[in-house]
Amino acid sequence: MPTPDASETDPGAAQHWPGRVILGRYRVERLLGHGGMGEVLLAQDTLLNRRVALKRVRSTDQAGGDRRRAILKEARRASRISDARIAAIHDVLELDDDLLIVMEYVDGTTLRERMVEPVPLQDFWDLSTQCIAAVAVAHDHGLIHRDIKPENLMVTTQGQIKILDFGIARRTESTPDTTSPSSTTWTAESEANVIAGTPQYMAPEAHYGGTLDGRTDIFALGTVFYEMLAARNPFAGDTYDAVRERIMNAAPEPVTRVNPTVGVALSDVIAKMMSKDPARRHPTCADLMQDLLAARGSVALPDTRADRIATRLIVSPWRRAVSWSTLMLPLVAIVAALLTWGVSRAPFASKLPRDRNLAVLPPATPGASEDFAEFGLGSIARLHARLQRHQDRPGFQLASFQDALDERVDDVVDARRVLGTNLTLASSLEQRTDSFRGRLELWDGATGKRMSVRVVETPLAKPFEFEDRLYREAVKLVGLEPRRTDASSEFGVRGAGTLRFLLQGIGRVLHATTEAQARHAIEDLELACRTEPEAAAARTWLAHAELKCYRLASDTSCLARAEASAREAIALDSSRSEGHRVLGAVWFSRKNASASLEALARACRLDSTDDAAWSNLGRTYARLGRPEQERAVYEAVIAQRPHCWQPYWWLAVWQFRAGHVDEAIGMYESMIRRSPDFHRGYQGLGGMLVLRGDYDRAIDSLQRAIALCPTKIAFDNLGTAFFNSHRFEESIGAYNQSFQFGFADYQSWLNLGDAYFWLRNRSDQASEAYAQAVRLGREEERERVRNGNSFDVMIPAHLATLLPKLGQPDSARTELRRALAADSANSMVQYCAALTLWQLGERDRATTWLERAVQGGYPLAWLRDSPIFEEWRAERRFGALIAAIDPQPQPISSSPGERR
Repeated sequence: MPTPDASETDPGAAQHWPGRVILGRYRVERLLGHGGMGEVLLAQDTLLNRRVALKRVRSTDQAGGDRRRAILKEARRASRISDARIAAIHDVLELDDDLLIVMEYVDGTTLRERMVEPVPLQDFWDLSTQCIAAVAVAHDHGLIHRDIKPENLMVTTQGQIKILDFGIARRTESTPDTTSPSSTTWTAESEANVIAGTPQYMAPEAHYGGTLDGRTDIFALGTVFYEMLAARNPFAGDTYDAVRERIMNAAPEPVTRVNPTVGVALSDVIAKMMSKDPARRHPTCADLMQDLLAARGSVALPDTRADRIATRLIVSPWRRAVSWSTLMLPLVAIVAALLTWGVSRAPFASKLPRDRNLAVLPPATPGASEDFAEFGLGSIARLHARLQRHQDRPGFQLASFQDALDERVDDVVDARRVLGTNLTLASSLEQRTDSFRGRLELWDGATGKRMSVRVVETPLAKPFEFEDRLYREAVKLVGLEPRRTDASSEFGVRGAGTLRFLLQGIGRVLHATTEAQARHAIEDLELACRTEPEAAAARTWLAHAELKCYRLASDTSCLARAEASAREAIALDSSRSEGHRVLGAVWFSRKNASASLEALARACRLDSTDDAAWSNLGRTYARLGRPEQERAVYEAVIAQRPHCWQPYWWLAVWQFRAGHVDEAIGMYESMIRRSPDFHRGYQGLGGMLVLRGDYDRAIDSLQRAIALCPTKIAFDNLGTAFFNSHRFEESIGAYNQSFQFGFADYQSWLNLGDAYFWLRNRSDQASEAYAQAVRLGREEERERVRNGNSFDVMIPAHLATLLPKLGQPDSARTELRRALAADSANSMVQYCAALTLWQLGERDRATTWLERAVQGGYPLAWLRDSPIFEEWRAERRFGALIAAIDPQPQPISSSPGERR
């Protein structure tokens, strides 16, 4: 890393920043602000051609090495959050004794600038729900902010909230600044914690050095919300001691008395957020959002972005990617949407498409108790399971619920953009004094308009009738005929009480991300089993809960109980596929693959529409090293349901892994025909066309994928397509775009460096990118060791190819020896060995390794096209390698096209 000059580290030089270049890369435009931590600068990143904010965090005499490492670690953890509501941290660099944090530059105004007067209530609902959703994302990643204040909440020109300074807003001082408590971020240190914040937004536990968690941020948000509505801070004081005294001992005047437009319900929510005792606050952002929705429920307002954000967040803390075995749970179905309750029925606004591709997500349960929220989720989970069985009808398929959870889809627009669906079903469920009420809405993905609405209401004593009517109305909405089954037989229970415990338990299983939550689900499902001992479905879901508990707590007794429960369920009713599916998952966890295969195959025979069972059957064969049986599974699904895109995707990935690029291209094209708006089909097809060397068509397909839903993989593959086409400026642009999706890894910098290397007069930028790749690669290796992760052979293999360019041949040989010692049979390692040895002047050995890489599957078209091989073309053996390549790609209309 270049050594900075004195002007870069001298605090007195702040006024001279404009025009200076930091670390040879960041050209400063102006000073955005400064304070106790250091300066914040607006700069142009000359390497990636984007504007960034640079926060220079100055060291002090009190900041030891441990503290410095803690700040680095926390900032880098925060940098891995990729969410539109949180200002991204692009990089964390060391600048002599200081840290330079490279952040997304947000064009907008701070919330402070919006708070000169009380914020109108309509605007408050939108801004507050965005704030909660943003904080929830960070909490989901295990991070707390500790310095939430209006200055750290930006409102973009589009009205979107972005939170700044996650994990880095701290100042290293031994005592707080008592002269300006309203603006200074300070740090108090104790044996238990190092804590940071701005005094009048800090929770009591932050002032006395107590344990900090997500509730600390909720207190700060409550203070901000109060100030938004009252235009004054409830704890303001002239000195730090005065502020702390008020926070510790004074109860703020209810905000509804300060601003009469604020209802009592909302005032009470904010008061709860600012409770002195953390145990009296909302435990999570999801709970806070529930209360906020309940407070808003009596206000007659149209559907807004606030509604969509809020209803999505109610379930978001439990949305986690889980292992394949837990994905066997029947998946939930219905997009949450809060709308007014006045509409009971509406005619279709337009005709249903011929090929219906439906997106479904969990329901909204505004103002509900925790038990009913879980009941509602379980209810819609079973509705989804019933709808799933209609996939055997031509022209109907369901989008992946897991993808919707992972991608946080919250409305019809996102459903089409992320999942490629042309229909979205939304629901809201409510328990009234003496009735159940449900609202179903069908939305057109192409127009974004609501097509039809159905409202179902039944007496509270008739839950089975409620479930059946929900199913019948949902089926009619999507133009299907109801099956002649009822909820009692579908759910496998007879009693209303059993049904309540069963659906609550199902909801809790789906939500569980901790051992305690899984055990709560077990309690509900054990009650269902006790109230109806002969109910196979209750035993099946008890097995699911016990398996989930085993995976969360590594408690082998839970695994034993899961096996026993699954066996009991099958003994009670062997005709239900779910019991066999969960038993297959148990056997897989016990590493009994043959028994797992038998159980999963039985589940598939009993329910041919169960995508999770089929997918996991195929994956089990893959993990056993039986690829032909895996392929046969996917082909069987295609034969049964040729109108569904998903099995074509599975088979495309299989063909790619088997090295059958042309066949993979055909499968991706079949997938696209069945889901023409799904970005993953075009993304996968583009990657295969890059491997095939058909770059023009690859570029077209990848640009189509990006237009539908931009992803890092699509931009990376697009960059490679441009690179192999010798379109280096466009390659640099595509690689730069891939950096927007979070903290760039070493491979991203490696690819960018190659593009700069082959572009004339850009060698300096290439060296900077290569140096960054080396630094990040070595950092990733250290992180893997610290976390106990397995060794990644490609890190030393890739670094070996870079080090000669940086004038470090000995280090290159060392890294290459490490890679070859670990896996010399890997074709990508062989390819890296060839590139390294060629640069070190050992051309015969290099060509030998390249021949081995080609034999192992390295794409021949890239040897023909990549500028990396310009110097090789005079070599006789290299010419023999590419002699057999077709001069033009065949006209055959993810598998990433990873270049390095």
